[in-house]
Amino acid sequence: MEELELADLPLNWSMSPAYPNPFNPTTMVNVSLPRPAELNVSVFNINCQHVATLVSGTRSAGSHTLTFDASSLAGGVYFVRASANGWSAVQKVVLMK
Repeated sequence: MEELELADLPLNWSMSPAYPNPFNPTTMVNVSLPRPAELNVSVFNINCQHVATLVSGTRSAGSHTLTFDASSLAGGVYFVRASANGWSAVQKVVLMK
């Protein structure tokens, strides 16, 4: 594995839009970290109930692609929430079954 160069690191904390969205049964979310951090990415249903954890733990600086496999969930609207070092972002995804 090549070492990540400083110029390749993201400048800001960010979460890219899930793709594809709407989806069935999987979608991917990309989270960018400008420095190593404790990253938590969780999924909640429309009733704010936690339904999945995509990642929870220390991650290196850089871009991280995460897959949400919703094959065991009912179709509907879900929210993906990413947080690290005081930053957070939420986005809506739609599972079409």
